[in-house]
Amino acid sequence: MAPEVEQTPALVLRKVDFGESHVILHLLCRDLGRVSAVARGARASKRRFSGCLEPLRVLDATLKPPRKGDLFTAEALDVSEDFRALEDRIERVMAAGYLTELVRETFREGEDAREVFELLRRTYGSLSRASDSAEVQRELLSFEMALLSLYGFPLNLRRCARCGASPGDDESLRLSRRGEGLVCGSCRRPGESLGLISAEAFGILLSLSGPSTTTWDSEPLAQAGRVLENALEQVLERPLLTRDLLQQVL
Repeated sequence: MAPEVEQTPALVLRKVDFGESHVILHLLCRDLGRVSAVARGARASKRRFSGCLEPLRVLDATLKPPRKGDLFTAEALDVSEDFRALEDRIERVMAAGYLTELVRETFREGEDAREVFELLRRTYGSLSRASDSAEVQRELLSFEMALLSLYGFPLNLRRCARCGASPGDDESLRLSRRGEGLVCGSCRRPGESLGLISAEAFGILLSLSGPSTTTWDSEPLAQAGRVLENALEQVLERPLLTRDLLQQVL
């Protein structure tokens, strides 16, 4: 017998007005994965679900499973973690909005959401503490790198993505434009265009897997960003406008 209600931490990926007073929430739930839930009467009452219908906060969600179809019912929503500091700087809130859209466009129903949920929640917190645009940019790149790895598309930076060989000391750092990572001279296909990356940008990409206090210049950061943008094409069906707008702000 199915439980009467499901309780789970959740993040709002999108909200859509429904009928005269209802709202449909597209949620990333830590324990249920990606689901849609209707919050009945949410627009008719300012007190019910107050502060719980917008992205960029963690909710304690009580959801009633559907008897037919796949639309849950939101019985109760409470904010358990609020990232108000994101709104103190335009680049912070835009970055968080872009990451929310990135997950919404790439995470599929039926998949285990726990690691992606924690990655997004943790990055909201890191972004809320970012002191300048360079820190925001680094948090973005770190998130993109980690998300690609969780999706099974890790960026190979230590060895050639095709043969597994370590690059020689005299070998230029060339990366696949398809997002695979390093490609050695022996594995370069006839006529294939590879991206030549600077040592500084390559160092940024290597540092993204762990904590770093290094200050990076804007051009290597931008080059590292372009590498990850190419890699994201493996999981995105279309370019995200929010990323282009964010890069203009940064």
